[in-house]
Amino acid sequence: MPSSITLTSGDFFVRREHVETHTLPDGSLLLYEASSGTAFPLNESGGRIWELCREPQRLDEVVDLLSADYEAPRGDLDRDAREFLAVLVAHGLLSIQSAAR
Repeated sequence: MPSSITLTSGDFFVRREHVETHTLPDGSLLLYEASSGTAFPLNESGGRIWELCREPQRLDEVVDLLSADYEAPRGDLDRDAREFLAVLVAHGLLSIQSAAR
């Protein structure tokens, strides 16, 4: 799901406080935002990114940490992380704090 949100490597991603995290029986995660009724399932790598955003994280930090966890080209990890983070922002599950602020 492509998003029109443009992210920079210095943007900080912050979890929205009202989002509940539920661990499912298979170990995957489900994010739930009650006010909109949004339920958003996460696979293993999506769950890892969500966990990394427990504290504000810059995009480049997220990619650095993913590089240590997954044997994939950094460019692929960067692209996939950008797309996934943009989707979480678009669904109101994460907010962006610009590096310029």
